[in-house]
Amino acid sequence: MSKPIKIQVSIFCEPCIICGSRPVIAQAKGKFIVRCGANPDHYQTPPGLVDIANWNKHNKRDAKIIVPSQLKHG
Repeated sequence: MSKPIKIQVSIFCEPCIICGSRPVIAQAKGKFIVRCGANPDHYQTPPGLVDIANWNKHNKRDAKIIVPSQLKHG
């Protein structure tokens, strides 16, 4: 299996919803997938064309969810 390709920084991609890693492009059975750059077991797009829109749709955080870094202590 070949090494994954980094996606240019100028292309907007949501980070992985599980670990926060930037996605990469990988090849699977002659087709392309967009997957987590840190862990291939996290979400990946169906094999086919490079589908960053699908990746962004499945990795968008709900604005109503508060992550620990947004909590104010005091």
